[in-house]
Amino acid sequence: MKTRLVIALTFLFAWVGSTAQSNAPEPVAGKALTKDYITQNLVYPEADLQQGNSGKVVVSLHVDKDGLGSQYTVKSTFSEAASPIAIALVKTILWKPATRNGIPCDSQTEYEIDFNAKSYKRYWKRHELITPPLALEADTSNAIFEYKQLNEVAKPYFAFGGNMADYIYKNLKFPAEAKEREIQGTVRLSFVVETDGSVSNIVVVNSVGGGCDNEAIRLMQETVWIPAERHGKYVRSRNMQDITFSIGNRNFQDGNSY
Repeated sequence: MKTRLVIALTFLFAWVGSTAQSNAPEPVAGKALTKDYITQNLVYPEADLQQGNSGKVVVSLHVDKDGLGSQYTVKSTFSEAASPIAIALVKTILWKPATRNGIPCDSQTEYEIDFNAKSYKRYWKRHELITPPLALEADTSNAIFEYKQLNEVAKPYFAFGGNMADYIYKNLKFPAEAKEREIQGTVRLSFVVETDGSVSNIVVVNSVGGGCDNEAIRLMQETVWIPAERHGKYVRSRNMQDITFSIGNRNFQDGNSY
């Protein structure tokens, strides 16, 4: 009888373990936006680019229950020159931690960065590279600072002048679905300005729908910033931006009023 009970309990524990719900860690911005960020900020090793060398770099890392990454190592690479570039990019990704039965937990994960010489060249033929004038050394701690910790906050940089309000007003394309359904409101985005002025980890804090969220993200992806300053160095900083979609405002893309 005891033997049968032990066997039954063994099968019960095995069944409970097999039905436990586990989810791997994911970038807070989602897979698609993170991939866009990598594409926009990838620096191809010059020798590999000239020779047309392509391949993947797989970075292994530990993500703790608070979503903090650490212990970055290269698991496999097609080029030694590409390895530090891949690690630097993966270090900028913020994570939703893994969960087990809905409870955040520590985990080991991998992130793969694709280096494709032909795609890289095509991308930069279609896009303009705008580099902000940066005069300070970059902080290498990878820490993200909040507004109250900064000596100077991050500021959007536009090569031909202007400010964020002008940029949004002139470049916002009111989504067709939002027009048809008369959807309006303010999309609030959270994002990180990196030490090189690029924008990463975009998250929709307040959603409007009707295509407005995607349009707000598109506008933010195309901005470049002067990074925040702390103790004489450029640092990573967390920022918020509101983008309002209002029916009745003139749309500069086609001259109509909605």
